[in-house]
Amino acid sequence: MGKAAGQLKLGKGTAFVKTHLKRLEQNEDTWEADFRAMPKPQGQTETHYLGLVVSTPQGNPLVCLPVDYTPDVNDLADLLAAAMRRPMTDTAHRPRRIAVRGNPRWEELFPHLGQLGVEVAVQNDLPAVEDVYVDFLRQMRRARSNPLILRTPGPTDVQQSFPATAKWVQGYGHIEIGDQEGFGFIVRAIDYGGVVFEDDKAGTLAEAMAALDKGLAGHFEREGIE
Repeated sequence: MGKAAGQLKLGKGTAFVKTHLKRLEQNEDTWEADFRAMPKPQGQTETHYLGLVVSTPQGNPLVCLPVDYTPDVNDLADLLAAAMRRPMTDTAHRPRRIAVRGNPRWEELFPHLGQLGVEVAVQNDLPAVEDVYVDFLRQMRRARSNPLILRTPGPTDVQQSFPATAKWVQGYGHIEIGDQEGFGFIVRAIDYGGVVFEDDKAGTLAEAMAALDKGLAGHFEREGIE
């Protein structure tokens, strides 16, 4: 069942606590943020959405938030707070500027972002978000039951940056990656016999992927797999 839209709620009990976010370092970067409608599987009546925050110009995805209802301003606040506090591919920080598409539901949040020193730009096109969204859909179609990995574009393709991980998911097993509620990321490599590698010390998704690739490279070496 969809969630009814509500007024903005900030502070204690929410993800967007201005006193906490204001303590984060502020970098001179620009983010794009948006919720994109997901394709409806056969038989599904309600539209689900994928919330994305992407750093530009690199195109690095910072957070991905699926919701099964029409998002409201509180969902945008949660999305941006997660990107600041627990980004997948960067260290925790505030950006200098956030670009969003025009949506009256978002406007209540803009003054609060201004109080954090974050400028808001409303624009029709969000090319970085579009690239990550299209790549997500492409991987969703290809992966089916396999794990989805949001990749950064260009020369840092997953197979180039994490060759051992790519080899693993293509013929030896699967991987699991999760956020530990603000305590970093946990990553596992699993085959039919159970867990082959696990690491829970990474602070970012990039560190988790690097640890996973190193661990799997060692596993392949020990097993004599070229």
